[in-house]
Amino acid sequence: MSPNLFTTPAGFHGHEQVRELFTAAMGALSGLRYHTDVGDERTRMLAATARLGRQEIEESVLLHLDERSLIKELTMWIRPLPGLTAMMAALGPALARATGRRGLPLLVGAATRPLAAMTRLGDRTLVPLLTEREHRS
Repeated sequence: MSPNLFTTPAGFHGHEQVRELFTAAMGALSGLRYHTDVGDERTRMLAATARLGRQEIEESVLLHLDERSLIKELTMWIRPLPGLTAMMAALGPALARATGRRGLPLLVGAATRPLAAMTRLGDRTLVPLLTEREHRS
């Protein structure tokens, strides 16, 4: 395992990238509350709830610690899907700004906002339509 690895499809590496990611996340989230912590001295699993705007999210974090109890690897899961896509839409442009590449925040925002809107629509509107049943006499 790589030191200071945040496991994502992109793979954030090193203190600086992980710091930028968590700075953006802490700026977007409110009411973050860790409610469960299980594991041993080398592996911990944490569970939390938070809000991202009006969206409630749940997250789980798997931590692998080194011999000094410092984080060696961190893997995070976020649910429900509308919460994950809202997080992506909030963090993407902020992380793109940190690269210093002009236009990248606009491109990332344009790519992530529609997905967040579609999953929000599906969760709030389409899922209830699929679960409602007509009462037949």
